[in-house]
Amino acid sequence: MSQHVEIDGHDCVYELTGHGPCLTLLHSVGLSTREGWRYQRDVLAQHFQVLAYDIRGLGQSSRGSGPVGADRFAHDLGVLLTTLGIEKTALMGVSLGGFVAQKFAALHPERVTALVLVSTAPKIFAGFAQRRSERNDKIRAHGMNAAAGPQVESHFPDDFLRSNPDVIDWYKRHYLANDPEIYIEVMDDLGRYDSTGDLTRIVCPTLIVAGEADHSSVAGSVPLESARALQAGIKDSQLVTIPGAFHYPHIDHAGAFNAVVAGFLQPFARS
Repeated sequence: MSQHVEIDGHDCVYELTGHGPCLTLLHSVGLSTREGWRYQRDVLAQHFQVLAYDIRGLGQSSRGSGPVGADRFAHDLGVLLTTLGIEKTALMGVSLGGFVAQKFAALHPERVTALVLVSTAPKIFAGFAQRRSERNDKIRAHGMNAAAGPQVESHFPDDFLRSNPDVIDWYKRHYLANDPEIYIEVMDDLGRYDSTGDLTRIVCPTLIVAGEADHSSVAGSVPLESARALQAGIKDSQLVTIPGAFHYPHIDHAGAFNAVVAGFLQPFARS
């Protein structure tokens, strides 16, 4: 059941399920809701107290006032954890959520027990700036629907698209529900994001998961470029690639993804 708490002037919607050490899930901007972890939450809740919430301005959480972006989102995460009485947590973030998780783990290493970074990057490949600008212009003029088709086609394998129309409809509904101006502001902020110099401050055990066939801007100029940069920058981190997966391996290859994550998180779970 979803609950509400005020975090620095915005209404934050969250859910806590399961029992054990805390594991916090951070969603992408494309899904823009805690429901993006639909294939992981019940599995993980068998061994963790799972905190899933909608990031400020996305999903059911309100925007409040002021700018939105990774810095603000990482600050909100800290306030949310403190408000809920959670001193330490493992973090798992996908895409946007991975950017926020990196930043939080670098700023507050004492609060993060383990880190799982999925389909994310220390910075977005600069060569995609023009493409992002053109997409933002289309969204301003015509709304989220102007980008929905290319988003779906580029983020999921063809065979998954054909075999799972219900999942694709679910994803598309959430994508279209984004507020265009908030979406544009977040995407522009991520275009400026650069954690390269902060990765050495991440000291907890870290797993990096990437779809082997992810061609999104987050993946880099070629698939796995960003994942390898994260692995090089975070000491003793592990990199696992999911064969055939695109930008959302936790959705299009949920079984393989869950097995990898469960194996990594097992030492931090409730026995």
